[in-house]
Amino acid sequence: MVHVMERFLIALTLCLVFLTSCGPQTAAPVSSPTVAPQTAQNPYPYPYPAPMPEPPQGPPFTIDGPVTAAGGVITGSGPAGVPIRIVNITRGAEDIATTTIGPDGRFRATIAGRVSPGDRIGIMLGDTRGTQFKREDFLSGPGYQDIPFIGVVFASILVE
Repeated sequence: MVHVMERFLIALTLCLVFLTSCGPQTAAPVSSPTVAPQTAQNPYPYPYPAPMPEPPQGPPFTIDGPVTAAGGVITGSGPAGVPIRIVNITRGAEDIATTTIGPDGRFRATIAGRVSPGDRIGIMLGDTRGTQFKREDFLSGPGYQDIPFIGVVFASILVE
C-alpha cells in the first residue's frame, strides 16, 4: 500500500511540474498588414554547381569472338599505333600479353596457357611512354568499363 501511494505522489508531482511549465505564453507581436516585411538579401547566395565537362570520348576497340582457351590467340581492332595490354580480368587484371595495334588497325596476341575457359579477358591501355598518346585520351569511350581495382577496360570477352 505504501508503494502505491509513493507512485501516486510521484506521478502527481510530475503532472504539476508539467502543468506549471506550460503556463501562459506571450503572443508574438503581429506586424501591420499594410507594411511589407523587409528581407535582407542573402550575402552568400548558393550558386548552382557548374556542369562537369564530359570526358573526351576515346576510340572504339573490339575483340573478335569467340576466343577459346584451346585456340590460344586473341585478335581484334583499335586505333593504329596504340600500345595495349591483354589482361585476365578474372584474375585481377593479370597481364597475359602486350602488343601494339598495327597500322591497319588490327592486333593479334598469343594467350595460350594463360587463360582458362570461363575467364573474362580484356583490352587495357599499355605503356604510352614514347608515343603520341596520353592516358587521359582513353578514360571514356564506346563500350569502355571502369572496373573497380582494375581500371578502364576498352573491351572484354568471356573465354570459351
